[in-house]
Amino acid sequence: MTSDPAAQWATTALFGALTAYSLWRLVAARYLFARTGHLFHLGMNLVMVAMVWPWWARLPALPQVAYFAAGAAFFAGAAGWFALDVRVASRYRSSRCQTTNAVMMIAMVWMLAVMVRHTGGIGTAAGAAHSAHAAAPAPPDPFTLVGGAALVVALAAGGLLFLVDLVRYRREHDALGRTGTDLLAGALMSLGMAATCGLMLVG
Repeated sequence: MTSDPAAQWATTALFGALTAYSLWRLVAARYLFARTGHLFHLGMNLVMVAMVWPWWARLPALPQVAYFAAGAAFFAGAAGWFALDVRVASRYRSSRCQTTNAVMMIAMVWMLAVMVRHTGGIGTAAGAAHSAHAAAPAPPDPFTLVGGAALVVALAAGGLLFLVDLVRYRREHDALGRTGTDLLAGALMSLGMAATCGLMLVG
């Protein structure tokens, strides 16, 4: 994905912290729905850390694609459920938030597809002699350019909306609480992934 040490360590620090947060929320969650969402975010953050290092190329890509495709379906279903049943939704637990989560999962599938295209082999993500950093870059194609640009815009917009919700929440509550920290984590995930997709487009 990138060979710039600054970008590698910044991504590792950001998504490493988000991994710890997702793990904490997964353990603390009391309901299956919440646990499932935090589980998908945990996997997403772990893979985001792995993607920026050469050893990611030794990991099998197919299970990752299946995992994030399932995550996209889960969050898309949640978005539809919240849109149809306002009783389970709230300003800070809305269809829009779930849609942003679904976009994050779709972005993971897109990044995996682009990186596998550069390294070869969906089953293994690459052979031992081929890494995401060593492979010769292929010319950009419409899937990469159009899909990546759309994801960058959607992720950036979703991250900013999370921040708007966070500001509103802080105005209404004295403490940050789990809802506030979830909004902050969502903003960091979405904006961090927007930056990562952008790096893949220009790199």
